[in-house]
Amino acid sequence: MPLTKVRRWLGRLLLVPLAALLLAVLLLVCSRKPSLYPHYAEASAYFAADGSLLSLRLAADQRYRLKLPLSDIAPELIQATLWYEDRRFYQHIGVDLQAVARAFWQSVLKNGRRQGASTLTMQLARLRFGLNSSSFSGKLQQLAYALYLEWHYDKDELLEAYFNYAPYGGNIEGVAAASLIYFGKQAKALTQAEALALTLIPQNPNQRSPLSQQGRQQLELARQRLTAQWLAQHPTAREALLTLPLQYKSRTDLPYKVPHLLNHLQGEGQRGGRFYTSIDAALQQRIEQQLSRYLGRHRDKGLVNASVLLVKRSSLQITAYLGSADFNNADIAGQVDGVSALRSPGSALKPFVYALAMQQGHIHPQSLLSDLPRRYGSFNPENFDRQFVGPLSATEALINSRNVPAVQLQAKLSEPDFYHWLKQAQVPLPQAADHYGLALVLGGMEISMQQLVQLYAMLGNGGNWQPLQWQAEAATQPVQPLLTAEAAFLTLDMLRQHPRPQPGLISQLSPGRPVAWKTGTSYAFRDAWAIGLSGDYVLAVWLGNFDGSANANLVGRTAAGPLLFELFSLLQPDLQAEQQLFTPAAALNVKQVLLCSRSGDLPNKHCPQSRPGWFIPGVSPVRLSEVHRAVPVYVDSGLRACQHTPPQTELKVFEFWPSDIQQAFSRAGIMLQQVPAMAAGCLQSGQGQPPVIRLPQPGLQYQLDKQQNSLPLLATLDGAAKTAYWFVDNRFIGAARPDEPLLWQAQAGQFHIKVVDDLGNAADVVTAVTTVN
Repeated sequence: MPLTKVRRWLGRLLLVPLAALLLAVLLLVCSRKPSLYPHYAEASAYFAADGSLLSLRLAADQRYRLKLPLSDIAPELIQATLWYEDRRFYQHIGVDLQAVARAFWQSVLKNGRRQGASTLTMQLARLRFGLNSSSFSGKLQQLAYALYLEWHYDKDELLEAYFNYAPYGGNIEGVAAASLIYFGKQAKALTQAEALALTLIPQNPNQRSPLSQQGRQQLELARQRLTAQWLAQHPTAREALLTLPLQYKSRTDLPYKVPHLLNHLQGEGQRGGRFYTSIDAALQQRIEQQLSRYLGRHRDKGLVNASVLLVKRSSLQITAYLGSADFNNADIAGQVDGVSALRSPGSALKPFVYALAMQQGHIHPQSLLSDLPRRYGSFNPENFDRQFVGPLSATEALINSRNVPAVQLQAKLSEPDFYHWLKQAQVPLPQAADHYGLALVLGGMEISMQQLVQLYAMLGNGGNWQPLQWQAEAATQPVQPLLTAEAAFLTLDMLRQHPRPQPGLISQLSPGRPVAWKTGTSYAFRDAWAIGLSGDYVLAVWLGNFDGSANANLVGRTAAGPLLFELFSLLQPDLQAEQQLFTPAAALNVKQVLLCSRSGDLPNKHCPQSRPGWFIPGVSPVRLSEVHRAVPVYVDSGLRACQHTPPQTELKVFEFWPSDIQQAFSRAGIMLQQVPAMAAGCLQSGQGQPPVIRLPQPGLQYQLDKQQNSLPLLATLDGAAKTAYWFVDNRFIGAARPDEPLLWQAQAGQFHIKVVDDLGNAADVVTAVTTVN
């Protein structure tokens, strides 16, 4: 053949691969960049604040798979994988031509042991695009896709993707999930020995998977061979550490901690990926153990289930979360989440009525309230013990959880009233305000433990409401001021004076720890609550049954209170946080003054005993006490004189309580010193407090029929008054003694009703009456 013809044919043969190469380059240049993770469904990995695994949950396709940046993979694993799988990874273009030539020479031309030439990029291409590389056409596709990926991504991105796709046996994909399942640690913490073991699995995941005993044996044999090679190539490696037998875990060994919280997060859309929570794993475990011991001691009382929520007050981060006493116990419906479930709070909402009442200027902590029978339309509130104790301070009424004073205060609230304030705090109240009425403060609604903790946290955070957080890194959250800082502090100080249950035992458990706390017991003994603040923590506990069954032992103070303090004893004391919590800030507009111990008002010169008390200047109703009054008494007869004329008369101090309180003292067997009768010819006038009309109540319309055609008129008088005179539209109806009703034969219409006592003090009200046949 002529030389020119040979040259012509060689030129044509060279044009074919050159054209193919140019076409391939053109296709790569014009190709769109592929996504490395288009359908990468991640599992959900939840970690505690210390980085320990709480739970690893399957992805939507029932695989354990987590995406991980290359920087979070142990350098030992990266080094071992490159050394074992693809030593020229950073030099080749996705296809290692030297390895291909070597494999062709060894496997085909010499007919020797089959060798692979697959690069990490080629393996990634097979996994990413779902290729079948066992056929010749499939292998060509794998080569093409490897070039395709190399063109659009840098080496580190491809290596990272390989580690996220690599198969590690069964339904485990990616080194992140494999590290957590097989070694119980994150990929960044792998040892050299563990890294060598994981390096071997992707090459033959079916035969070398540690999920089976046979797979472990095969993996250990391969690891021994690889370790020997590694030591030969790395003489400085510590042989003793690399040759130690490894303990492999399995999927059944995965932790399943804080299940209620994690279910709650998944229910809110937290699916797929790595989530670092604020849970203190060690403290969570101690609380679970303490709760188990507590229920074990009280099982004979029927106390079998409880929920606990502990949060950091300053950040509202969830530190411990127990939805039930035992998630796996079907007998107590353990999978129900008692932290997020809506339950009746009993008296646990009372502190916020007191806070609003102080904020709106109705009371201060030592204001005198009356625990006496009261009727509000058809609502007749009673106390838990069905008794009435008469006059007591606001602080005593709150910490002793008296119902009647709380209802009285709720009735006074406006702008906002209690209903609308709770709505502002995002408490779910699906019915209109009239549906709940004044029973709202007594637990006549439902609220979750989460929402209760948010309300109580306000008391320690200057009245600012903010949402709970579960992330380890506290995010900045918008706060909503719902109470003044002064009202919040005073309420907290009142709750701090709440005596502890069983002080002898509890003081040993948590000596000297100041705690502001409150309990609640729902109607028919279905729920027992206790919530407290101490240091930088807010802690809430609930005991009850998820089926709503009643138990007479489910009382907040005796069932939940002791548990609350047992759990508080598990927390590390923080003296600085405790001092900050219970000490008013310099900018706070609160002051302490001496107040009359008996009346809660500023002491007049006749008050025998006083004590310090807080108030809000310009807001709190601070007035001079009128309970103790000096009256002139004739020395010889002992009768009350018209005026003081010494030496015939002397001044004696008596207590003048409103008539309803005087009757309460009498019913309780407390005998007050009686004021002497007036001497002949003496009249009283222009002194004391005006009457308070209790019936009829303003704003109510009364309906009468033939059987009930009379309307009772009732008023509380000053302690010095003896008679109430009643007038309807300026027409005298009759007279009655203090706190005794006068029956008025009413007609239909609107009427102006007035009462005047024998001291000359008066009060009036407008009421409407309708009649039915």
